[in-house]
Amino acid sequence: MYVQKGYCIISQIENYLLHTVEDYFKPQVNEWIAQMEKFIDQETTRNFIADSSASERIYDGTGKVNLFLDECISISKLTIDSDVISDSYYYLYPANELPITRIKLSSDSSLSFTQDEQNIKVEAKWGYSEVCPSDISFATVVLVAGIINFSGEMGGEVKAEKIGDYSITYKDKTAWADFERAKDIIKKYKKTVL
Repeated sequence: MYVQKGYCIISQIENYLLHTVEDYFKPQVNEWIAQMEKFIDQETTRNFIADSSASERIYDGTGKVNLFLDECISISKLTIDSDVISDSYYYLYPANELPITRIKLSSDSSLSFTQDEQNIKVEAKWGYSEVCPSDISFATVVLVAGIINFSGEMGGEVKAEKIGDYSITYKDKTAWADFERAKDIIKKYKKTVL
């Protein structure tokens, strides 16, 4: 069983489907939400809601002044070799937006990310953003609604497809268009690894 991150909640799914989810069925819907969050994270190689507390990750020093790192929303501590570096000696990039993906040591610090293996420690809140982007929330709602539709009796014209381990179904062109839009949203956020 997976733990929900909060990409969407049951009331958003109820609003999308225009009917309520019975209390006895809510645990199953919550499991599907968690599964679709995991699917989206795996497809995009991202975590859309950052950790609530900072944790440490280790990197190799490059001998340069730039260090590319995993996406995070804040950095609470930077250590090069065994020295804790004051935040006045580095800049975070991209400037003025999240997620942070690079640390640049200031030229007046006379520091570099010493070339070595696993000698750089960064303590941060890891993830893409503090709150799930609204379009990722929408995509999660659409995918879970498709799973709910598949599990129920559907009348009328039906289109179906598999997403991960789940079959999803939509009964009209509008819902199918939403599904295509959800796939495009997920593709747009897919992280490119160089």
